[in-house]
Amino acid sequence: MSGTPTSVSAAHRLLVWLYLPTLALSVGQGMIFPAIPKLAEAFQVSAGTAGQVVTAFGAGRMLILLPAGVLVDTLGSRAVLLLGSTLALAGAVAVAASPAFWGVLAGQVLAGAGASLWTLGREAAGLEFVPPERRGRLLSAFFGLQMAGNALGPVAAGLLVDLSGLRPTLWAAAGVALAVWILSAATREQLPAASRGRRAVQLRGALRLLPQAYRAAFVIITFSTFVLTLYRASLNTLLPLYVGTELGYPGTVVGGLFGITSVLILAFILPAGVLLDRLGRKWGAVPACLVPAAAYALMPLARSLPSLAAVAVLFGVAGGLSLGSMSTLSYDVIPEYARGRLQALRRLVGEVGGLVGPFVAGLATDLLSPGTGFLLLSPLLLAAGLLLAFGVPETLPQVRARRLEG
Repeated sequence: MSGTPTSVSAAHRLLVWLYLPTLALSVGQGMIFPAIPKLAEAFQVSAGTAGQVVTAFGAGRMLILLPAGVLVDTLGSRAVLLLGSTLALAGAVAVAASPAFWGVLAGQVLAGAGASLWTLGREAAGLEFVPPERRGRLLSAFFGLQMAGNALGPVAAGLLVDLSGLRPTLWAAAGVALAVWILSAATREQLPAASRGRRAVQLRGALRLLPQAYRAAFVIITFSTFVLTLYRASLNTLLPLYVGTELGYPGTVVGGLFGITSVLILAFILPAGVLLDRLGRKWGAVPACLVPAAAYALMPLARSLPSLAAVAVLFGVAGGLSLGSMSTLSYDVIPEYARGRLQALRRLVGEVGGLVGPFVAGLATDLLSPGTGFLLLSPLLLAAGLLLAFGVPETLPQVRARRLEG
């Protein structure tokens, strides 16, 4: 069924069943952030302790990744979507109802696990609806809507916290999770359940699941995913420290620079997917590494507001081009029966990059300076871009050829 063209009605069902829940789930997940100060007050813990709700969510997301990949390959996307939305709902209810802070943390672990399951399940389901040569648009929309939800959630929660208080805000997030669960449970779309599962269970060694010609490519894509995730996490640390601490600009300037980046990323939701599907996967993946490599090299030279804004534009362009690019490229090289397991492996390596990024950025800042931290990480991004450019074949022609043969 994979790669079957969609009719207009099927596309509409896909929009309701996958795109809208993707946006809604991200909104609900983002609603916890403005509530962190209120959590500290309500449970009489320190602000740093309250902030561990973010760590708990990330821990749940990481811990479930590899099992989630196996479940996608063995149970199919529909079961994984339902399980993911169930865990997300259970986690949101636990956060809203818990009388103790440890219950809030446990709920966040469940919510993170649900988010991982949902993410892998939605992609496996979406790939069953669209032909391979439209994967770029599908996946860039997924990641773009996820980012939009992550931006909208804190805004909505900030208003609710001020107007209604902590508990109503947390229950509102649980209501969003309930809506996602209802959509997942009520869908009537027919998707393969476990047609690929028996083969996947018997295989040993993740890389051995790949065709020989694509093994090196998958390793490079996975390394580049690690580098890009490290870059994004380090940017969230280095940019405020450089602009706010080293240059002495107020917080409004720091927020404005992040705003420029975010607006440009969201503006690329449609163009990024079209680029991947019309020109080639590497047209998005390679610049997604090389552009921030250049921006990191230029950042220590940027000291005025116009120059800082120009570099922020580069960050936004890079982020926009990266929407779905690594996922699309990796789905092209991963065989259908191993999609869940190998995507989970790639994403787990990426999550490690997300943990390493702030640590490396903080260490560089303490030992040297925030500006030097940019310079130290730039060669890593350059290496990832060059490896993608020269070590990974362009997969779009092969995708089109397989489509014609099928």
